[in-house]
Amino acid sequence: MCVRTALAAEDNGTICLNEIRIDQPGADNDEYVELKGPPGASLDGLWFIVVGDGTTAQGSGVIEVFVNLAGKTIPSDGYLLIGESSMTAATPDIVTSLNFENGDNVTHMLLRGLTSTNGADLDVDDDCTLDQGAFIEIVDAVTIGTSSTPPAAGAECGYATVVGPEKDAQAMHILRCRSGGWVRGGDAIVGGDDTPGTVNGCDATSSACQGDLNGDQVVDNADLGILLVKWEFPDPSADLDGSGVVDGPDLGIILSRWGACPV
Repeated sequence: MCVRTALAAEDNGTICLNEIRIDQPGADNDEYVELKGPPGASLDGLWFIVVGDGTTAQGSGVIEVFVNLAGKTIPSDGYLLIGESSMTAATPDIVTSLNFENGDNVTHMLLRGLTSTNGADLDVDDDCTLDQGAFIEIVDAVTIGTSSTPPAAGAECGYATVVGPEKDAQAMHILRCRSGGWVRGGDAIVGGDDTPGTVNGCDATSSACQGDLNGDQVVDNADLGILLVKWEFPDPSADLDGSGVVDGPDLGIILSRWGACPV
């Protein structure tokens, strides 16, 4: 779940990571991370970082992406989007260089009171536990994994709950359901389930509008496209009948709920 955090002089409210894309088919123009929180909440004292590998001498726990959120606030819609200038899926609230790594275990984190800088090693002894004293608090974190029990041979440590892999592939895109859990999203942006800057639709399996996979309050071709992207995956965000896999019965539910959601 999202974590409530308070700074010395002000309350951040509930701030969390909500959606992340680290890769995509073709050129990586749309890498992004989305934060969710109370509109107007201050982000002073918080940093968004990505921890992965460094030099051979450094090993695991090295800061690869470093975004100081001082002076920023959660926009009025409740979502803050961090992306590069090349992003086309949405307009970022913060434009910065990300260049997310993929192919290794990477941990995306919100930290409070970070005292280190980009490139610093936060796990000097490589024991898969971040060193004390480098920050005050882990506000939120998730590992996008290449192995279900990191660290695997030759891989970096994971420092949070691991999402993926599935079918021997690391997730390119992950999103957080309203229930608090992370699920793997579709690889492709076009016809996929990316919702940068807006509400995630992955809780549709238990919502009053079952089948509304993108959260737009209507079951239509967009939701059908998302279902097909997840076909034969054990993805709870589109496994509408809870069978453990996205298949024909889930398609039947989509078709039976076709149209506008009940008011």
